[in-house]
Amino acid sequence: MKEQEGDQTQEIDDLSNGPDEVDYPPNNYIYRVVDIFFIVTGISTYYVDWGFDVLTAYNHWMHGDFTWFYLTVLFICVPSIVMSAVSLYWYIKDHNNSEVPKASATRWVIRVFMLLLQQGPILRYVDSLSYGLRSRRYWKEGDKKRQRQYYTWMLYEDGDCILLRLFECFMEAAPQLVLQLYILSLVRKSEYGSKWMYILSIGCITSLVSLAWGVTSHARGSRFTCLDKNNISLQGSVVLLLWHIFSIGARVIAMVLFASKFRLWLFVVCFAHWFLMVVWLMARRSLAHACSHKLGEVTLSFVLAAVYIFSFINEKEEPTKYKYIAYYIICEFENVIMVALWLIYANPDLWYYIPGAVFHFVSFFLGMVLMVAYYSFFHPTRPRITQNRRKPPLSADAEGSVPHHPLSPVACIDSEPQLKVDLIESNKTQVVEASL
Repeated sequence: MKEQEGDQTQEIDDLSNGPDEVDYPPNNYIYRVVDIFFIVTGISTYYVDWGFDVLTAYNHWMHGDFTWFYLTVLFICVPSIVMSAVSLYWYIKDHNNSEVPKASATRWVIRVFMLLLQQGPILRYVDSLSYGLRSRRYWKEGDKKRQRQYYTWMLYEDGDCILLRLFECFMEAAPQLVLQLYILSLVRKSEYGSKWMYILSIGCITSLVSLAWGVTSHARGSRFTCLDKNNISLQGSVVLLLWHIFSIGARVIAMVLFASKFRLWLFVVCFAHWFLMVVWLMARRSLAHACSHKLGEVTLSFVLAAVYIFSFINEKEEPTKYKYIAYYIICEFENVIMVALWLIYANPDLWYYIPGAVFHFVSFFLGMVLMVAYYSFFHPTRPRITQNRRKPPLSADAEGSVPHHPLSPVACIDSEPQLKVDLIESNKTQVVEASL
């Protein structure tokens, strides 16, 4: 018993050494309070955002704005159905995966029931939390084998829920944010009352936070499951979240201001940006490493290019400095044109005529400052951080990696040494190079 207590004390001491303190996978396989916090926060932001979207749709219905009501419901339901279908597909593939525990008949009934209720991401969050808490219990009991096994399963589920949440962000939160801000720019407070305006405004804030949280969670989770990379610290996660809140906020404000005057021309701007990103991805063969055939590469390029309308996610293992510079130059060039055209043609008597433009430029400036601060002081690959201890093997019995679904090779904001991820499926073993 004393030996076990000594091992646990040493593990805790190890975690406090060095600036990269958040989440070494596997943190000596210790599931900590900060990991529970990220799961609970993810669930909370999902429900808060979803709840305000439903409340917003209800308010549109009560005021007789049926066009806004139908669009709001459409942006709620379609992404939810897609996420549930993807989650079910992953469950079916996992059934024959030797790296994950087999689900009982009762568990399958619960899964199908929850998916019918459109609770796919929440189900993954709960599974991840359950495995993590069991791993933590076995850590306290000194059972290292079970501790590591449940920690590995936790990482697998965590990777799935991060991907599902990323889908939700750009399929639901981003379009919802643009739509509701657009509606706010058209209506007058006197027509609908303060309560309606407050609900719509809070809904926009929750969508923005949810969007930024999804990108941040993907950045953190991508490193969390990669054995060759240090992880993002708690302070770094906060800076990363604020960076995306301000940068995405600036982008959305420019789009909303432009749409308030030019209406459907916004779709032309978005399509042009999307097409440019597709050409960029295909010309560089950015996703060839993640796909076994050309059709898959084209499809994934189409999807990722849509994400690039709002935010940048690193798709290929290589230095990101010049890609970030190019991306933000292109985006801000588009933003400035949209804001300038709006200032020229919009009514100067609008209450948000000057504040809207000022907010855009201030928000973008703060986003860039936070990005520079993150890479200067909080990025986990800075020399003083990477000199710390490296991550231990993930498996309790042999060196390996967390199994991933085929979409997981799309990396986040970090660019480090490549990792070969074993994808163990029912009928084949496929190795792909993933820049997580």
